[in-house]
Amino acid sequence: MSKPPPGLRVIGVLGGIGSGKSTAARILAISLPGLHLDADSLVAELLQKESTRQAIEKALGTGLRRADGALDRKKLGERVFQDADALWELENILHPAVRKSLHQSLEGLDNTGKPTWAVFDIPLLLEQGLYKVCDFCLFVDSPPQLRESRACARHHWTPAEWAQRELTQASMDDKKSVADAILSNVGSPDRLEADLRELLPQLLALLPRSLQERWPDPLQSPE
Repeated sequence: MSKPPPGLRVIGVLGGIGSGKSTAARILAISLPGLHLDADSLVAELLQKESTRQAIEKALGTGLRRADGALDRKKLGERVFQDADALWELENILHPAVRKSLHQSLEGLDNTGKPTWAVFDIPLLLEQGLYKVCDFCLFVDSPPQLRESRACARHHWTPAEWAQRELTQASMDDKKSVADAILSNVGSPDRLEADLRELLPQLLALLPRSLQERWPDPLQSPE
């Protein structure tokens, strides 16, 4: 296989909560020369900032902090996932900063002059229109019962909490509709890694596009 031409490629990973999409994104990022861009990690960093905490309290009220002054993410989740208006307020605080950070990371990759790949690990990839930035979208598929079990074990949620969060995201059918490939994840991590390895030739063959072409303004939704 000839050496890939220089430039930026972006891969988006979709799936339901607990599908294993973050695991798949990490595996791909290790296998390709580029970055794993994790929106949840960016949100966690934002929530460490006092300015973010104050903005959230102004929008949602007090009673969301722990004794040490940090935000209690469990209380915050309980507040916003039971109130659509509160969720909208929180997203208005967090999403612009996350989008700006993602754009800056892509800009850095785009400016290297080398063949690079970014892997988007973004829960609301479809809802935020960021799938349009991608050259290839992968849907990681798992049965609802398995996804519920994984998510509740990882986050210490109840099944009802998992279901509430599922309702705030696009349907599985909608996510599948924008996918270029669908990968079943019902086995071991080794099985998932082996299946992802089979996709690598297709991903390495993607043609580059500049960031200016795919997403010129981080304050606007991609076209």
